[in-house]
Amino acid sequence: MVSRSLFLSFSLSFFLSLSPVWAGDERFDSKSRTQGLAWGWGHSWSPGFPGYGKTGTGIAFFAFHPQMGWFVTDRLELYGEATLLLYDEPEAAKSAGLAGLSGRYHLWNDRSWIPFVSAGSGLIWTSLDVVEIDRIFNFQLFFGAGLRLLPAKGPTWVLEFRNHHISNAGTAGENLGINAATVLIGVNWILR
Repeated sequence: MVSRSLFLSFSLSFFLSLSPVWAGDERFDSKSRTQGLAWGWGHSWSPGFPGYGKTGTGIAFFAFHPQMGWFVTDRLELYGEATLLLYDEPEAAKSAGLAGLSGRYHLWNDRSWIPFVSAGSGLIWTSLDVVEIDRIFNFQLFFGAGLRLLPAKGPTWVLEFRNHHISNAGTAGENLGINAATVLIGVNWILR
C-alpha cells in the first residue's frame, strides 16, 4: 500500500513537471543573458560526422568550457565558449580554443526541464600528436542535444551530449579529423 501511494505521488509530481508553469512565468526571454561553466569527458569514436569512420586512434580527454551568452529570441541562445581539453590517452597533451559562434535552440521556455539542440564552431590549438590531425592550429565544430533543468530560482543545470570534431578543414595533409563523443554537465546562470 505504501509503495503504491509513493509511486502515485512520484508519477503525479513527474507529470506536473512536464506541464507549463503558471501562465506568464517564462524562465527566460529575449532580454536574458547567460554565463556558465561546463565540464565533462570525451572519447574518440568513428560514427561522428564530419569525417565519418576516419577516427581510428583511441583518444580520451577531460573537457572544461566557460560560456557566456544571450537570448536573441525567447528560445534561441547565442553564446561564446572557451575550450580546454586535457588528454590522457594516447598521451598527455592539451588543446585550447574558442568556439566564438555557438547556439542553443530550446524547445520551450516555460517548463522546469527544457530540451535543446546545440551547435558551434571556432578555432583550436592542440599539442596532441596523432595521425588524424597534422597541424597544431585547427578548427573545431560541435553539435549535440541536451537538457536544461530550471529550478524556480538560482543556477540551472545543463546536461549535454555532443559530437566534438577537430580538423584542419582541408587546409593541410590528409585531414582525417578527430570525432569525440562528449558528455557534459554544467551550471548556468540566467541573468535578466
